[in-house]
Amino acid sequence: MIGILVVTHGRLAEGLMDSVELIMGKQTDYKTLSLKHGDDITSFGKKIKEAIIQLDKGKGVLVFTDLFAASPYNQTAAIYKDLKNHDYRSISGVNLPMLLESFGRRLSNESLEEITSAVIETGKGGIKELFTELKK
Repeated sequence: MIGILVVTHGRLAEGLMDSVELIMGKQTDYKTLSLKHGDDITSFGKKIKEAIIQLDKGKGVLVFTDLFAASPYNQTAAIYKDLKNHDYRSISGVNLPMLLESFGRRLSNESLEEITSAVIETGKGGIKELFTELKK
């Protein structure tokens, strides 16, 4: 099973996972990490590294972050050299449709690459504006 790690500023990660479990039921093989005021960024990066190692059961890990080029995302990039024996993908801009897609697909026989592509498309496709959609 592909592991899932959600890394965000504040408690966004916990809130997103609360919503995932409300919709899909209890999930396993995932972790959330929250960057809070006063956290040491180097220590935070070590926590991300440890979580990826723990979640990697051989099929890889999807790491979701909230913002491109912000601290959670940058730390997943900074630890890349330390994780050469672990397959992971880091996707920024996490939203609820992306997480639902990833939890729904991670038990399939699809590769980490295939699931990553599908999750990104689902994330983009989940962004809609009400009045534009009503005109369709």
